Amino acid sequence: MELEDSDCLCDYLSHKKRLTELFFPNNKNPIISRHSNAYEEFWNFLQKLQKWIRSRSQTDGQSSRLLSQKRARLNLQTVNYRLEDFLRHREVDRHSSGTLSRRNFHCFHLIFDMYLDFLQKQKISRIMKLRRDQAALPMAAFRSQLLDQLSAHRVVVVAGDTGCGKSTQVPQYLYFGELDSHGQPLGKGYQHIAVTQPRRIACISLAARVSTEMLNELGSKVAYQVRFERTRTKATQIVFITEGLLLRQMQLDPFLKEYDVLVLDEVHERHWQTDCLLGLVKCLVMARPELRVVLMSATINVQLFSSFFENCPILEVPGRLFPIDIKYIPLTPAEISEAGDRLDPSPYLRLLQRIDAKYPATERGDLLVFVPGMADIQAIMEPARAYAEQTKRWIILPLHSTLSAEDQEKVFHVAPDGVRKCVLSTNISETSLTIDGIRFVADSGKVKELSWDASARLRRLKEFPISKASANQRKGRAGRTGPGVCFRFYSQEDYDQFEASFLRMLVSLTTINLMTATRADPCWFLIEGLLCVAFNTPEIRRVPLETLVLQMMVMGLPDVKYFPFIEPPEEKCLDEAVERLLSHGALIKAASITDSKTRPSSTSSSLQVTPLGRLLADLPVEFSLGRMLIIASLLGLVEPVLSLVAGMSVQAPLVPLTSLGGSELARRVEALSEYESDHGDAFTVMNVFDEWLRIKSEVNEPIGSRTHDHSGGGGSLNARRWCRRIGAQEQRLHEMVRLRSQFAQLLSDCGLWNREGSDMRKSLDLSHRRNLNRARRTERLKNKRRRLLTLQDGTEARSGSESEDECETDSSRLRKWLSAAGGAGSRLGSIAQDVSVRDLELVLCYDLSSLTEFANRHSEMTQADLQLLKVVVAGGLYPHLAIADDANAYRVANRGGAAGPGAEMVFHTRTKGFVTLHPNDVFVRNPDVLFPKTKCQLETEETPKSTKALAYSSDHQLLMYLDLMETTRPFLVNTMHVPALPTLLLYCREIDTNEDATRIVFDSWIEVRLADAEAAQRALATAVWLRAMMDRLMELQLANSARIRELHAAEDSGEVTASTGQASGTECSNPTNRDPSVNDVQYQCRKLRSLLGQSLAAFLSSSAVGLYTLHRLLAGDVKRLFRYPPGGQPKDNAYLPRPMRKIFFTKRKFKTLCSQ
Repeated sequence: MELEDSDCLCDYLSHKKRLTELFFPNNKNPIISRHSNAYEEFWNFLQKLQKWIRSRSQTDGQSSRLLSQKRARLNLQTVNYRLEDFLRHREVDRHSSGTLSRRNFHCFHLIFDMYLDFLQKQKISRIMKLRRDQAALPMAAFRSQLLDQLSAHRVVVVAGDTGCGKSTQVPQYLYFGELDSHGQPLGKGYQHIAVTQPRRIACISLAARVSTEMLNELGSKVAYQVRFERTRTKATQIVFITEGLLLRQMQLDPFLKEYDVLVLDEVHERHWQTDCLLGLVKCLVMARPELRVVLMSATINVQLFSSFFENCPILEVPGRLFPIDIKYIPLTPAEISEAGDRLDPSPYLRLLQRIDAKYPATERGDLLVFVPGMADIQAIMEPARAYAEQTKRWIILPLHSTLSAEDQEKVFHVAPDGVRKCVLSTNISETSLTIDGIRFVADSGKVKELSWDASARLRRLKEFPISKASANQRKGRAGRTGPGVCFRFYSQEDYDQFEASFLRMLVSLTTINLMTATRADPCWFLIEGLLCVAFNTPEIRRVPLETLVLQMMVMGLPDVKYFPFIEPPEEKCLDEAVERLLSHGALIKAASITDSKTRPSSTSSSLQVTPLGRLLADLPVEFSLGRMLIIASLLGLVEPVLSLVAGMSVQAPLVPLTSLGGSELARRVEALSEYESDHGDAFTVMNVFDEWLRIKSEVNEPIGSRTHDHSGGGGSLNARRWCRRIGAQEQRLHEMVRLRSQFAQLLSDCGLWNREGSDMRKSLDLSHRRNLNRARRTERLKNKRRRLLTLQDGTEARSGSESEDECETDSSRLRKWLSAAGGAGSRLGSIAQDVSVRDLELVLCYDLSSLTEFANRHSEMTQADLQLLKVVVAGGLYPHLAIADDANAYRVANRGGAAGPGAEMVFHTRTKGFVTLHPNDVFVRNPDVLFPKTKCQLETEETPKSTKALAYSSDHQLLMYLDLMETTRPFLVNTMHVPALPTLLLYCREIDTNEDATRIVFDSWIEVRLADAEAAQRALATAVWLRAMMDRLMELQLANSARIRELHAAEDSGEVTASTGQASGTECSNPTNRDPSVNDVQYQCRKLRSLLGQSLAAFLSSSAVGLYTLHRLLAGDVKRLFRYPPGGQPKDNAYLPRPMRKIFFTKRKFKTLCSQ
């Protein structure tokens, strides 16, 4: 059919619905999805084409057949059977009334083919540009050398400067192998490659980039695997994985048989997982000679990695850096912030003005600012956004680890013409991430580094000057795409001072070979100090090591001290970690000790991992949080503890109040007060989480019938706007849902919890699975394309009406889907296309209705239930215990603080005195709950003068904390209050008493004096019995767990179970049906759990222990605590027996507690 150009000038937009059904079907694999950007761009293409034809016809004055001529030059043409069937049906149906003629439809079909041809040419041009860019990378010149070195050696170190392309190109070189004479890959490379990254955002972005360069859809040959998220399939051959997940895989498969090559990227960052992997890989290459390992690092101390792997070859690749102009802008004394002061943003504002004045807006180039921490980002962001709003020339974006993935993705998008992007970042952008378009870099010269004090058991987050290597890394970010400028907010003398002092020290060590020096050399401490100054301190020397030690011992290492660390941690830190694992029952000393005279070290080979330790190693959480989950399974309190532990595991579920100020702070505090709990921060987060679940699940409920108005303004209920109003990060709440499900699954697999339902739906409807997979695929395609930023992206998201329409749409879509889910399934497909992936996962994968039911149960918990719940939490956190200072009541009444009346309260831990509450702590705003409600003064002749000021009460409180962090001063982080005496009796390690038990000292630092001797003795006896019952229940549960794990392992391996003689092929989902002994143990556990729960509830009541005082012992008090009994000096090898010794394992020779 010959078509004229005028045939395409009809009003197609009026028939958009019909044309969409014919040319953009909603099937499984459409040519162009109606939910893609290409669909929207097609209609723009159509209108532009019609406009061009109209202008051409007006110029020529006659009709033409240009479109028909173009048909013959198209690279592709499609056949549309839907269109033919529709036209044939319309001709048969005489009653059909269509305004589009057959010629109009065929002309639209031709335009559709022209658009596909246009997209294909676009893709080809992008691919050609992509190949040119790949060939221009410095890494391309070393392709053959890398493959030759790897075929000759097991380990190769690739040291590449910024921009050389090692992270994206090396996995492709390994996969495709050598090139032929025509530049095409021979396809003789390695087929199973794992690439580790220290951060999940790097895994995701690199996997997307490599899949694009290999012309594969993400999730096929190239995929990523991070916590709670994976695109890996059976067809995956290159997987980007976080270091922690690879360590987990090594527990299940120590030889990593599924991989041919391991690529460890960013090894110079020296995370503790990196150092652990390096030691394990060193052992692995000896056990698997065919395995190949590539270590990729920036040019920072690469000789250390080469010498660790027996002087393996180093491939040094130069970076592709354009000239970088360095400008030193030292701060004035008034602008230099002291420790604890808020950073002065004026130098950074002047820099924005300087760039605007000197560089035209037509010259593209974004600014990357390196500052020490999040508080500094906030200090600069507020005035910078005000300046950007005034000039309309900047988009201000933060970048740090606590941001949601959506906000992190913004930094990779492109700013519009005439507008620059300013990224305020911590050192996360120093090496792991590459942001294209950066032309200017501002370097503050500071970094915040986390260290660990093993003696005080606290983390220190202190600000330090950066190393020279870090300064060069930051500078290199400015020369990736063109000539750049690096502005350094320090003087050149400050930069050169380190180099001069370092060289002077090296001159004094000219007689020492730095490459062969060992710890036995007398000057090794000096060499080590120099290396710590020149390069960043390894994280393994800055964090607690309990998790690392336990993981290694579970993998079969008998003594951690003999592990081949590239730079071993301090021996006292390893000993302290082992001692803590011993005290918590994760490790145990073997009974066979050869020589009683020699006392074995805590890290000797006599240590064994207990069943409790193996369970803790399987739980991907901090050591104390894992204990909480296990204790919760003993007492039948798994559901609420799952939410508590998930909230304590997520970083910053609530926006820190310290980042706000003025009226906004007052509004946030008022909005959050409804959900704040008097019991502590973890309970506040649980309340927020439960309320968010209820908001998500409310469907078709009239607004007037709701108990709370979550709209945050006009309109119907909306979860996102509610989160903004109270300061909750919805991304973190979704993460809590995934964590909760993972913990529940692990406890169920271990046999510690029999779930009534399942967080993961056992079977999803086929249409639901398709909807979810389609939504995930659409989201990946949407995120794959770079979006053009707008000026609104640089403004802070508030709870106002700026994005109410968007929020309202998301909320209404989810409610429509939930409403349709209960009815006919035919409507679900179209509605589910508009629902976000996270909301679909919340409903389909994690069973939103069950989560909401559990949330409603939590709100109905009584005070007795909450006290029992706090016993579980205390069991995991102990000995993280703090006692209030005696003068706190005066501080609250007379001083207080800017953050709240409790800001100046002082507490003491066993290892650190005079610590305070964190300004974000709930008790800062409500300190009264920490004081006894009832007090009375009981003074007797036996009461010492030092304690007469202490009041007797039955409800003294202690403060449990998750972490002890020192910034400007030591702070207690994530706290809750617990009943003092019951908690100490249940979980302390050592108890000392006088004869009538009216004076008790716990762990040699907390003293309790009881008014009633009979009540004291009764409390002690009850505590002994409760602890024995908890130990017995723990023993039964762990034995049951071990048996169930053996049954699962036998079933997976195809063996026949010994107890029942059944083949593993017999389908039986319940382990108790395969082994009756498991059923007997579970019955005993249920009986003990019921008895223990009732007894604990009675023990926790105030009347159970009577009146007592609470007092912290100083070092001098402890020295005078004991005296010899009457009769003078005791004989050797004799001691006075104490009734509590067998229970609490305490021995003090010839000493009894003084009664004075």
